[in-house]
Formats: sequence, structure tokens, C-alpha cells
Amino acid sequence: MVGIAIGAGILGLIIAVMEQDEFPGWFPMIVCVLAAIVPAAIINTFLPPDLSVIGLTVGSVFAGCAISAFCGMSVKRATIAATIWFAIQFAMSLGIHLMFSAR
Repeated sequence: MVGIAIGAGILGLIIAVMEQDEFPGWFPMIVCVLAAIVPAAIINTFLPPDLSVIGLTVGSVFAGCAISAFCGMSVKRATIAATIWFAIQFAMSLGIHLMFSAR
């Protein structure tokens, strides 16, 4: 649950910067994060780890549609925001993984 809240905060900041507006709100951002995470997780369970990029791509498209619906952005800009969010999430998880796997 904390990860979803942190992800929603990061996604909200990305959208606020892209739109040069204020934070869109917690409920829309949590819905958008769930719209991104759920399809990516479902697809990644059926694919080998080498193809996890496909799950991230599908998650970005779903998140882009959700962001577009909740925040009034175009689907293209919303998908770009979702892709930036996934890149930040990937970098954070990689950093945490490397931090705890160091010898």
C-alpha cells in the first residue's frame, strides 16, 4: 500500500510538471497507478523475465488511457507520463535491489 501511495505521488508530480498545473489529487493518481500496475503484473506472470518490457509497455498504455480520462491530457502525453513513471519505478527498484544484494 505504501508503494502505491509513493507511486501515486511520483506520478502526480510528473503530471503536474508536464501540465504546469497543480497536483491532480490522490484518488485519480491511485486509480492511474493501479491501472498501470495490474495489467503489467498479469502479463509479466505469463511471460519469461526476459520479456518483462512487454508488460511495462502494456501497463503504460493502460495508464495512459486512465491518466487521459482522469486528468484531461491527450492520450499521447499521458502515455509519455506513464512511461516516465515506469522508468522511475524501474530505476528505484533496481537501486533497492542492488543496495540489498551488495556483498
